[in-house]
Amino acid sequence: MRKDWTTDDGYVKNRNGERDRGMFSNHLKEYADRKYEERLPYLKGIREELEEGFRLCTPAQEVLMRFFYGTMPLRDAGEYEFRVFLSFVKHAIWLREHVEWCADLPEDIFVNHVLYYRINSEDISGNRAFFHEQLKDRIASCQDPAEAVLAINYWCAENAAYEASDMRTASPMTVYRSGKGRCGEESTFAVTAFRSVGIPARQVYTPRWAHCDDNHAWVEVWLHGRWYFLGACEPEEILNKGWFSNASSRALLVHSRCFSDFTEEGEACIGKEGVTWFYNNTVTYARTKNLTVSVTDPEGKPAEGAEVSFEILNMAEYCSVAVLTADEAGEVRLTLGLGDIRIRAMLNGWCGEALVSAAVQERAALRLDTDLSQTDWIRDVWEQEEVKAPADYPVNPGLVTPEQKQRRREKLAAANRLRERRINAYYDEKAADKYPGEKERLRLAAGNFGELYCFLERDTNPDRKALLHSLRVKDCKDAKADVLEDALQYAGAFREAWEEETYRKYLLCPWVYYEELTPYRSFISRYFTDGEKAAFAQDPEKIQEYICRNIAYEPEQDYRTICATPSGCLKLKQGNALSRKILFVAICRTLGIPARINRVTQEAEYLCGDGFLVPGKQEEMAGSAGADSKAGLTLRVEDGRKWIYYQTWTIGRLDGMQFTTLDYEGMGWEGPAYRLSLEAGVYRLLTASRMPNGNQYTSRRIFTLKEGEEKEIFMSLREAGMEDMLVRNEIPDFEVTDRDGRKRSAADIMGGGSGVFFFLEEGAEPTEHVLNELIARAEDWKAAAEQATLLFILAGEEALSNATVKRTLEKIPGITVVFDTEGDTAEPVARRMYVDPEKLPLLVVTTGGMTGIYGSSGYNVGSVDLMHKLLVKG
Repeated sequence: MRKDWTTDDGYVKNRNGERDRGMFSNHLKEYADRKYEERLPYLKGIREELEEGFRLCTPAQEVLMRFFYGTMPLRDAGEYEFRVFLSFVKHAIWLREHVEWCADLPEDIFVNHVLYYRINSEDISGNRAFFHEQLKDRIASCQDPAEAVLAINYWCAENAAYEASDMRTASPMTVYRSGKGRCGEESTFAVTAFRSVGIPARQVYTPRWAHCDDNHAWVEVWLHGRWYFLGACEPEEILNKGWFSNASSRALLVHSRCFSDFTEEGEACIGKEGVTWFYNNTVTYARTKNLTVSVTDPEGKPAEGAEVSFEILNMAEYCSVAVLTADEAGEVRLTLGLGDIRIRAMLNGWCGEALVSAAVQERAALRLDTDLSQTDWIRDVWEQEEVKAPADYPVNPGLVTPEQKQRRREKLAAANRLRERRINAYYDEKAADKYPGEKERLRLAAGNFGELYCFLERDTNPDRKALLHSLRVKDCKDAKADVLEDALQYAGAFREAWEEETYRKYLLCPWVYYEELTPYRSFISRYFTDGEKAAFAQDPEKIQEYICRNIAYEPEQDYRTICATPSGCLKLKQGNALSRKILFVAICRTLGIPARINRVTQEAEYLCGDGFLVPGKQEEMAGSAGADSKAGLTLRVEDGRKWIYYQTWTIGRLDGMQFTTLDYEGMGWEGPAYRLSLEAGVYRLLTASRMPNGNQYTSRRIFTLKEGEEKEIFMSLREAGMEDMLVRNEIPDFEVTDRDGRKRSAADIMGGGSGVFFFLEEGAEPTEHVLNELIARAEDWKAAAEQATLLFILAGEEALSNATVKRTLEKIPGITVVFDTEGDTAEPVARRMYVDPEKLPLLVVTTGGMTGIYGSSGYNVGSVDLMHKLLVKG
């Protein structure tokens, strides 16, 4: 039981939680008061509301509420009510008083990693009491918080599983109700669960991997004076273990964030961006080096104040993962994983850049030798480089016993059954039968079924169904009926004024970009006077003038990753660039003016005549590609199948001192050429070809486009040769069931020799392609089977009835067939080979039994022939 105690610094525990400001140290009180006073100039619109709220708080509650309002992203102050933040404060104080492991935490750990309401960019709701209620009985017998952590993560797995989705971060409550989330949402969900029971937790993130085109987020928990890691909703029997352990050993940068600098942790702080402080955690996961970058100006003098951007090549673009400011010696320092990274230094319109290898360098020198206001630095030729990823290294091996593996397998199977049963129970088949065209949307809604169904049931307006179909998958899971009703009613007044497609896409649709859905139209209609609305409707340019004049942005007071809703923007008169664009579109749609954010250029646009205009620029936009033929770029290729945006190529436009990638995702390459319609400016084409070992061949070309110019460029893609294809990744052994029903280890079956694992999904088109390629070269594979082990790993006996599987086994009788009845063996093998774990078939060429030398997931033309060559050559 928690004891009463008092310390010299003013920390006094009050068991009754009454009006006792002494519950927290004078240091925290002074910090909270100072931060709140500094923030007050930006809170004018809600100050009266805040002061009234403080009067109803206990002194202890007031300390923490001032701490919140002094440190939170300014945007949050305008989005959520006082009572929402107070719910977090009340719960945290209760934990501090009643939970021993929380009572004994250092104060900075408590306020930043138990109390704090925000984890990343999720929508905020008062959820801590809900999560605590779900978990309290499960951990009631836990004597140690480490034991509780393992138990809680199994609960997380019972309630959420991975699902790829868009960039908006769903709230923990949405993840709970839907049972799905991407890694950033799963980790936010898990951190919420841990914090709800007084266990400090934070999200840890690699903004971009160096070895593959992706990123990842996971969780760290504070136990016994240090941080431990675990995979969110991916429970293990021990801490400091996860599927990403090997992948994280290849990271260039791993970081965590904190929304205050009230800390005594002593971790390496990368720096501050807005209200967010970033800490460098790479040394926990990978071999590292401390890299010093010195920057000099055009005259060779130290460039104090230069911004130095560290950029990882990923998804065929250079992504900035950290920006540091040079000191008086013109230097910055960063601890990095042992791979290649592009570093770009910028100051007063001058820049310099270089590809730097942290594997071999401890220092790098950059000179600001490029005047971006001139064009003499633009060569307009392809320049090639090889970018090396860090090597795989077992920093955190996380060894478990066979008994622990079996126990985990059984618990996960039970967790999956519980989760699916709960989520399936939300769907009301009988009710959904009334709306056959909307049944899939209602099924996707999961725990949000009632909201969507309620919206459909309101009346027979056909636009209800149209609006429902305009929602993205994630919107189905958390859109509220009143929000959808708000969009329907205001758009409906203008239905007859526009043709059907324009009305549905640019008026009726409740979302503008990837923002949270809110009932902004009724708020906007009340906010402006009739005169203002009439003026806006007459000339939409006046909307932009109003926004420029009245909506400010203070980047030092905000969190760049999140944007304000239209209502929040107007309430605080604050919003970042994207928030202001969303606000413009929202006002337009409220007033019956079709508007959008152009997907490619990210510009707000309104419909005028036959085209869309960018407000304030008075230039017509044509189609989804961007500008009105001001310049044309034709890209020519030999084989369009190789050119996949955000995989093998991107194009970016110079915006200030950085290149901003345009969004052509999903663009289909029809034929040998593709024409882009672009604004005049400076552009950078990047192409990338990634090798199995994670290294990349990249080509870049910087060029200018003048107004009215038509330019043609032949794309350059350097592809890997046979010698580049091989890796040596040790694959953990796994169990399968043979055709006699016996459990056997894969290592025993392979027998120390060469072979190929074929993880197959019978009947699915990619697997059918692979099997047909095997059949086409059956004689070659029959010969290979005499020297190597060809292992078909199927889901169960029923797979053998598939016609193509049967035919393949008849043509190549040397194939060994086994079964993975639990369906959990392919994913760890795929992750170990650094290929997509969600795509079957998975093909892996091995040597020495369990050493993977090449892996491929999904179907790629010629993959079977390539694997035969590698097998024979090996």
